Amino acid sequence: MSKPKDLRVIIVGGGLAGLMMGIMLDKAGIDYHILEQASRLRPLGTSISLHPVIIDLMDQLGLLQDMNRISKPLRGITVLSANGRKMGRIDARSNKRSKHGHQAMVMSRPDLHEYLLAKIPPHKLTTGKRVIDISETPSEVTVTCIDETVYTGHLVIGADGAYSATRQIMYQRLKDHGVLPESDKKPLHFDKQCVVGITCPLDPNKYPVLQDESCEVKVLLGKDQHTSMWILPLQGNRMAWCVGGPDPHLIPQDESDNSSQGSNGSRSGRDWYPETAVEICEDVRNFKCPYGGTVMDLIDATPKGLVSKVLLEEKMYRTWYNGRVVLVGDACHKIVPFFGQGASQAILDCACLVNMLVEFTAPPTTSDLATLFQTYVDTRSETAKVASDSSREFADLIYEQGFKADLARNIVLRFTPTWLLRMVTGTVNSNRPCLNFLPPPKSYQQKI
Repeated sequence: MSKPKDLRVIIVGGGLAGLMMGIMLDKAGIDYHILEQASRLRPLGTSISLHPVIIDLMDQLGLLQDMNRISKPLRGITVLSANGRKMGRIDARSNKRSKHGHQAMVMSRPDLHEYLLAKIPPHKLTTGKRVIDISETPSEVTVTCIDETVYTGHLVIGADGAYSATRQIMYQRLKDHGVLPESDKKPLHFDKQCVVGITCPLDPNKYPVLQDESCEVKVLLGKDQHTSMWILPLQGNRMAWCVGGPDPHLIPQDESDNSSQGSNGSRSGRDWYPETAVEICEDVRNFKCPYGGTVMDLIDATPKGLVSKVLLEEKMYRTWYNGRVVLVGDACHKIVPFFGQGASQAILDCACLVNMLVEFTAPPTTSDLATLFQTYVDTRSETAKVASDSSREFADLIYEQGFKADLARNIVLRFTPTWLLRMVTGTVNSNRPCLNFLPPPKSYQQKI
């Protein structure tokens, strides 16, 4: 296959989606540059799960062996009451494993980010670049940053998260021309929050579960309250945890108000303050830790710099592109973060776009890109929506309280519905996407 000639891509955002896009473009022989608004990349978060279909892509990119070293295969999810009574279990291995040749892998999100970042040549990523304008000519697109630096390419990929500056610039122009759909003008929906963290290395003699080769997720549900706690053993003798529930302090804001956003695209100010973490974590003080001791032992063993707040936001946007600008990941479909749906869907977005871009043997016209981008949306939007709906249903299943909610949980955990099994095992895709310009993954070759 001919390599794309003289094609240059500007990627806005140095998160997981932006880094994966850069790695894929590099393998495709396409020139790119990543612009990140933060002056220093400081990945936060807790654990992340990558689905079997994603692992095939990692195999093609030559990343799988290293990623196996920083992750554990997902064995299952056990749901417990706050006092330790088992309520049910979902087997994440299932009979679908033979179809994919892999199990989902669970790892530290900061570890994954740092690993992918190391794969990007330093001259291909520039930090401290807040994008404030995007302009186009018939053949090129120019990105202007707040420090008045400019970058020129043939297309812009907005991989800058839920509060995407790329999307805001694109939408403002569509709004000015009266062609932005009403649904895209509405802000993100969020009604829940969580505090997440990763402990420092713990003593495996005290917590023998750390020596297990696979990861069993424990979900603790509070009684007569909407709070839950998730605990996941990771590589490196660490445990990831998440304490979450509805946030009565949140006041929805219009996304055009950037004054309250931090450099990583998350909300800051009135909804993120030290007392928030204390308040949320106090709700689980009496929860029984399934590994002995108390759940507060795990929270207290977490360095303050590895504790962060996450808003459980969601929104499926209708408009994913305009002109020479296209969106991927959270910028166009923000999914409630359960079992890596957001990250996995973002990576699939990247693979879909790169497969199409590699077909060009010369820089594309704006008309060429319009056709490509629409095919990308047609290919990805339905699967992304299924993933979003499944994540929302699972969030409601976990956080809702009352007799009916308890009954629903008991039924679901005894007779796992297809939508939940697909979400956990990563089989929301009926096909197995791969990078067409690279040799097929080993799991494909083994069946030939």
